[in-house]
Amino acid sequence: MEVVIRLAGLEEIPAVHEVMLMAFEEYRGKLTPPAGALSETVEDITKKITERGGAILALVNGTIAGSGQFVLHDQHVYIGRVSVLPSYRGQGIGKRLVRFIESYAKEKGLRESRLGVRLSIPDNIAFYSKLNYEAIEKHAYPDETDYWYIMKNTAL
Repeated sequence: MEVVIRLAGLEEIPAVHEVMLMAFEEYRGKLTPPAGALSETVEDITKKITERGGAILALVNGTIAGSGQFVLHDQHVYIGRVSVLPSYRGQGIGKRLVRFIESYAKEKGLRESRLGVRLSIPDNIAFYSKLNYEAIEKHAYPDETDYWYIMKNTAL
């Protein structure tokens, strides 16, 4: 299995969007409030990443299997929407997506990465914990229907 992780061009943002929607579909109707990824548009992604960010794609044997997004801040990179298609999960692709963004940020002089994870999805918290992320902040959604952690990794 050949896995290639690479930056996505602006012309590939529709593919980044499509993978994200397919990966987040399992959460439709199960989270309150709903997952923001499910209402995000191609235009939203383009606007978010154009100034100080980017998007990446994971290809397995030439077929798109995952995607991710990031925004570079002064002191850290914020990683978001790490998405792996269900048929490609459990093969280390999510980890490779995260590590690619971390390496990219390190090349830009950053030494910390951050991301948000819902407490109602404990498997994701466990996934990022295994990648050396630790919770540094806890936030509540409106009406306290759910909570999320900001997690960070300073081992870039």
